Amino acid sequence: MERSPLHSAREMRDALADVSINVETPSARRARSEQARALRRLDDHVIPRLEHAQAPILCVIGGSTGAGKSTLVNTMVGYAVSASSAVRPTTRDPLLLHNPSDAMWFDSNRILTSLTRRREEADADPERESHPHSLRVRALEAIPHGVGVIDAPDLDSVVDDNRALARQLLDAADLWIFVTTAARYADAVPWQVLEEAGSRGIETVIVLNRIPPGATQEVAADLNALLSERGLGNAPVLAIDEQALEDGLLPRDAVQPLVDRLHALGADAERRSELAQQAIRGSVREVIESAGAVSQALDEERAAVEATVERIDRIGEAAGRRVRQGTADGTLLRGEVLARWQEVVGAADFTRILSRGISRLRDRISAFFRGRPTPSEPVEDAIEAGLTSLLADEFADVSDQVAELSRTDPALVGASPSSIMTALDPSERAQRVANQWQRELLAMVRSEGQSKRAGAQMMAIGVNVVGVALMIVIFASTGGLTGAEVGVAGATAAVAHKLLEAIFGDQAVRDMAKKAHRNLVEAADQEIAQILQPARDALPEAGDYARLTEAIAQASQQWSVGAE
Repeated sequence: MERSPLHSAREMRDALADVSINVETPSARRARSEQARALRRLDDHVIPRLEHAQAPILCVIGGSTGAGKSTLVNTMVGYAVSASSAVRPTTRDPLLLHNPSDAMWFDSNRILTSLTRRREEADADPERESHPHSLRVRALEAIPHGVGVIDAPDLDSVVDDNRALARQLLDAADLWIFVTTAARYADAVPWQVLEEAGSRGIETVIVLNRIPPGATQEVAADLNALLSERGLGNAPVLAIDEQALEDGLLPRDAVQPLVDRLHALGADAERRSELAQQAIRGSVREVIESAGAVSQALDEERAAVEATVERIDRIGEAAGRRVRQGTADGTLLRGEVLARWQEVVGAADFTRILSRGISRLRDRISAFFRGRPTPSEPVEDAIEAGLTSLLADEFADVSDQVAELSRTDPALVGASPSSIMTALDPSERAQRVANQWQRELLAMVRSEGQSKRAGAQMMAIGVNVVGVALMIVIFASTGGLTGAEVGVAGATAAVAHKLLEAIFGDQAVRDMAKKAHRNLVEAADQEIAQILQPARDALPEAGDYARLTEAIAQASQQWSVGAE
């Protein structure tokens, strides 16, 4: 079923409102501005016009600072309704004038929904107090039926809010009356807006004010040439000579062509409908372009988030690899661990000890332990200290890299550092992992030693010593050692493996070592993942903007955008 233009406009509005741009990609700032402008245009102009095609057209009088917009409006209605003075900016909040018969169309928030209405009497003082983000509304018989006229703030006002409001009003216009002067008609800012009007296709009337005597033909010719260059060659130009004001008003005949044009529109419903359709087509085209900019920014955001996820993954994977390597390359057997283990097994010739069999090795160890209730504690402590230090270094490095990401990565720079950095100290994390792993390893040793024979062997030597021997085997590669440590570590590991082999058998020892090492690496990986998780959580969710893409396609097809 084909959707109506109104349904498509509402779909576009909902789709645009449903997405947010959270990552500072190169196009993010512009896209947010385009998104806000598109939503305003839909709310202020497109949807209201599609809902009420018969509503009065909206004519906005805009232009440069001091061009005489308010004087023009006052002259058109015959007395001062809009403040005019040499103080800039004069028009601080816009004034909407309409025929009394059209009051129903302008009392509600049908158009310009973000502006508060302030209904004024016909004889209200034009030197009123300004109210930001408000729209003064006044009914006057001088305004033709079917036409609303807005006196807008300056396009180049020194006040940011005034410039933004002027653009908002022009975006809602069906007809634009641009007022400039002979001295300022070539200014850059107004021409930027005029070019937009030309590309949008909105009908524009140019009022060239304050022309020096005798210069009308020359100035008007130059202005018409500029208009033609910018696609506005068909825009009518009303030239007004520099002349004295009477009671703040121009002579009536100076503005009569403009008044006649508005009254002709009021009397011609078909012409008003044509203008409205022309304006709405241009608004929809620009809304589609703005929505495309939003869609592009969302594509960039998704790519940025995916890139950040990859960076986080790489941090975790690199740390995990270093833990696996550091716990298997013999690094943990250097120094204190080797010295303590030699105290346990004896510093004599390891080959000779091994050749005499496990009974002599067991006797040697038992004799060393005799009278010492916890003989393996020094070795355990040394292993624990080395393992804790290795893990703490890796956990701290991961935390540092996350902190760096939070400062430099586009997808994370908006997140609070406290929300990304975990509270637990890396050393505390490492101590917890090492202690838990040692407990689990001893539990595995006890479980494997439940047979009568293995149990007797462990009773003779001690569970903790067997556990230490298993740790020695796990950490026993010599890849991280140099010099004399290589030979000592190799012999040390051989003694430990021979001891375990005599108790459990060779395959069981290999299986236990493999399982215990895997458990250690997995525990470290889990801890690294916990350090990284807040950074993952801080990433904006990749919005599902398929609805926006569909709305753009539907509107483009319906309004034949891009088909020409």
